[in-house]
Amino acid sequence: MSKSSVEKWEAYFSDLGINQDYIREYIDYAGPMLRAGVPPIFEDVHLSLLIGRDLGTLYAMVFGTGKFYRSFTIRKRRGGKRLIQSPYPSMLECQKWISEHILQKSQVSRCATGFRRNQSILRNASLHCKRDVLLKLDIKDFFPSISVNRVIDIFNSFGFPPNISFLLGRLCTLNGRLPQGAATSPIVSNIICKQMDDRLYSLCLSKNLRYTRYADDIAISGVQIEVGTNYLIREIINAEGFLINEEKTRICGPRDKKIVTGLDITAGKPRLTRSYRRELQRDVYFVWSAGLASHLSKRKIFNPNYMEHLQGKIAFWESIEPESAQMKKCKDRVSKIRRLMNKM
Repeated sequence: MSKSSVEKWEAYFSDLGINQDYIREYIDYAGPMLRAGVPPIFEDVHLSLLIGRDLGTLYAMVFGTGKFYRSFTIRKRRGGKRLIQSPYPSMLECQKWISEHILQKSQVSRCATGFRRNQSILRNASLHCKRDVLLKLDIKDFFPSISVNRVIDIFNSFGFPPNISFLLGRLCTLNGRLPQGAATSPIVSNIICKQMDDRLYSLCLSKNLRYTRYADDIAISGVQIEVGTNYLIREIINAEGFLINEEKTRICGPRDKKIVTGLDITAGKPRLTRSYRRELQRDVYFVWSAGLASHLSKRKIFNPNYMEHLQGKIAFWESIEPESAQMKKCKDRVSKIRRLMNKM
């Protein structure tokens, strides 16, 4: 706890004319939070002021959380649908405040490569290049498997009293679980997983293996992964309250194709998968040769921002393979198409 932060609070309370005995009690109360580097929250009214909502709205968000979300599904790459529960702006703003002023103060494992500044799927995949064996594991129902009680425990660890930790935990969860779509879910999941990440890292280090986790995707690589090590990995994951999706578990040998967080590392360097490149090249070619309207009609695509969509995919390709001649050709064609459209 920095002396300056304590002095600021003492000066603030003194300016309010509060008795010195009460000031000492307030400072003792705020101490654990100040040591954790987070703003002290003294009561529910104080929290409502910090997040910019009146007390009635705060409690409506806490006990009627579902009314502040909309739900929809998106298609998964490998088939099926993923449920997304997206907060409305009022809830989103509160979650962003909680993330910025509280959750970002917590340490996460260096093995967690998702949802972190200066980290990416490219770096995650690069760490497993030129490794003989790759074990890929997927955590089943990753966000929903994290309960509200585990989230409340995070806020308890910052030194917040139980009533404030409860309110903060409820603002970050929906129906007692971590929703996929909340602004706080990514950082909360990394904080929750720190102990698991540290345990798996220590195990892998002792076996000369490399370990990373990108959200629910776990990758472990090395020269050899023994059966006993595989068992210990699973035991740690289960002990930390998570289940492995066996359908997505893969062990890739030296001659097998290796895909890590959607990137192909088989050749020893991360690349986009062949299917991604082929589909994108095909779409660009058809727009180039037949025109945008014809392409959208034949493919039954209803996207008014389709050209921006193509540009986004090409930008992603460029971030992974900046020297690719195929990528540069697609980029040039789309740029020319956009210029022609702007002249019309």
